[in-house]
Amino acid sequence: MSILSTYLLPVLISAAIAYLLGSISFAIPVTKLFTGKDIREMGSGNAGFTNVLRCVSIPAAVITFIGDFAKGICAVFIGEMVFNLMCGGVPDIENVAKVGAGVAGLFALLGHLFPLYFKFKGGKGVLISAGIICALDPLCFLSLVVIFLIALAITKTVSKCSLTVAFFYPIITLLLSLFVYKSTAWLPMTLIAVCFAVVVIYMHRANIRRILNGTEPKTIARKKGAPEPPRDPDEKAGADSVLLQADEGQTVQSDDTKGETLK
Repeated sequence: MSILSTYLLPVLISAAIAYLLGSISFAIPVTKLFTGKDIREMGSGNAGFTNVLRCVSIPAAVITFIGDFAKGICAVFIGEMVFNLMCGGVPDIENVAKVGAGVAGLFALLGHLFPLYFKFKGGKGVLISAGIICALDPLCFLSLVVIFLIALAITKTVSKCSLTVAFFYPIITLLLSLFVYKSTAWLPMTLIAVCFAVVVIYMHRANIRRILNGTEPKTIARKKGAPEPPRDPDEKAGADSVLLQADEGQTVQSDDTKGETLK
């Protein structure tokens, strides 16, 4: 039996299941439940944890966090199970199943970014990626958590932390695979990590523009009674001219109005 016929079917099955699982974008139904609105029409327009935290409430953000993180873990376990069941007789099945789990995780990420159930408009993939990494490599996950917390303490901005973690993920994966696990699957696992990093960084391209312009807002929870942050034109139309914070007395910076205070 050829390598293609041995691995193609489990790849297709695990990828399809993972994509459908990843397409469950928790931020959208959770926000609809709490506010009756579409999170993609609020704040940054991103269907993810940070936007829910800014625009809805802490409880809604916590539910979103748990849901997105958990589906990443589930996708990895499903991919590993499919490969163990269908490729059980191949040599080095442990590493084969791990690579299969990584592929499933990648398709779950794509489902989260382009969800079938929500017109292919989802989040930026940070939380589901965290769940996937946690299930694939707990030691790598803990290393990235440390990096994230250090970056958060310095920047107070989740987007900067996410970009920092995305940059370090392939590097840490490579180092752990070669020098700690001494794994024969170091190359495919590193390539999968590179794919994750590229996708997450690309999905943060609007944040990168705002960071370079000095207009990226700090990540703060929406206070009770505070006005909902207006829709961010930078996410919708690619403009870089607006900065909107989540507190009362926030300022709007644009090409026409600098320092105008929202009442």
